Amino acid sequence: MEPEIKYRLANETDLPAIVSFVDFWLKGEGLTDKVPGSAHDYFVPAGRHLKYVTKYTTLLALLENCIIGWAVKTHKGVLIHLLTAGTFRCEGIGSKMLKLMDPETIRSKMDQSAGNPAEFYKKRGYVKSAGPAKGKNQNIEVFEKAIPSKS
Repeated sequence: MEPEIKYRLANETDLPAIVSFVDFWLKGEGLTDKVPGSAHDYFVPAGRHLKYVTKYTTLLALLENCIIGWAVKTHKGVLIHLLTAGTFRCEGIGSKMLKLMDPETIRSKMDQSAGNPAEFYKKRGYVKSAGPAKGKNQNIEVFEKAIPSKS
């Protein structure tokens, strides 16, 4: 019997594990060992993680108490992070976390070395908002829930 993936909200005791997980997958720590899905795209300061856990909604996907997924939604309902461990991609974990978070809006960095997430969001019912890209590098796109047609 395969171990079950569990999903739960993060708390302050999870901070060391969250920082380690995010640093490994986004800051490039996995690149040294050529771990599939590793990237060198983004760095989240530890203090920001504390804000995410205490002021925002932070969801974890856990397998045998190890973090394999992480998502953050602001108090305004905007998803700002969704990350699945590279070794667990394409197994439905990101989709499940997105469904559980159920954001109206998503802000996502498009020029990631691990891949452009736009198609992932589009396949799950989100559409790119009109208007120019945001951010200092013009690399942040905004997606919104598609309004179902009334036919």
